[in-house]
Amino acid sequence: MQRTTAGLHKGGASQEGSAFVISILVLFVLSVLGMALMLTTTTEKDIAINYRWGEQAFFNADAALEYGKNVLGEYVLRNGDFAAVLPPARDDVMVPSSSAPWGDKHPEPGACDPTTPDCRDYQYFVDHCPPGAAGPCVRVYIGKVLRQFDGRRVQYDFRLPGGEIAGDVDGDGNADLDGTVTLWVRRPIIGSRDYGVSDGVNPTGLHDRVILTAEGTAPGAMGAGAGRPVSLRRLEMMVRRPTSGIEGDVYGKITGAGDSGTRQAGYDEVRSTTVGSP
Repeated sequence: MQRTTAGLHKGGASQEGSAFVISILVLFVLSVLGMALMLTTTTEKDIAINYRWGEQAFFNADAALEYGKNVLGEYVLRNGDFAAVLPPARDDVMVPSSSAPWGDKHPEPGACDPTTPDCRDYQYFVDHCPPGAAGPCVRVYIGKVLRQFDGRRVQYDFRLPGGEIAGDVDGDGNADLDGTVTLWVRRPIIGSRDYGVSDGVNPTGLHDRVILTAEGTAPGAMGAGAGRPVSLRRLEMMVRRPTSGIEGDVYGKITGAGDSGTRQAGYDEVRSTTVGSP
């Protein structure tokens, strides 16, 4: 009888030890699952935040393009072309190699140095070199910061000096943009020269085309996201001075989906030839 009792006590102690080990294992598994879930949630949150700032930066750049077109339109209305806003045309934009220092074949030798905090004129450039060769390369500067007709830069940026507020478009002391915007203008590149170089046909050059580059960032330098990496988007488009009149198919003479070959030169002709016009 005594041996049997001793055996029962011994077996119970063994079962109690197994339950403790199983409990530890369950707690360990639950802890790992909890940490994995927390990590996944944090990652999804970061992805959502990055997507939000990326979209905001894109829309900032897109809105800047529209704003820049309005600014360029004012130059056309007042001056007839973009001569007052475009950098000088370069007859040769070749550099010996992509390692050539900043300033080589620069559109404006006297321009501000982009290494200073408030200067973004010609801050970036890209070299188009022959495949598999070190040079010569065509150096394309991103351009000069667009100036409004009153001389103000279209640069709503935290890099401006004097404690200016990033994104304060209307100058009321409050940020209007959730991020920053900068606009550059440059001439199109044709071969190894800028478009609009003066020649015998056009002694003063051509100033009817602009490459407009818009940079948008988000979030802003202040408030949410301050001190954190920001999303950046750049959009680019060509703006041409409109010609006089319009060109297209006369509405009343279109016979199908294709081009009818009939053209008109102005709005008055459209009104006079449109079927059913008063």
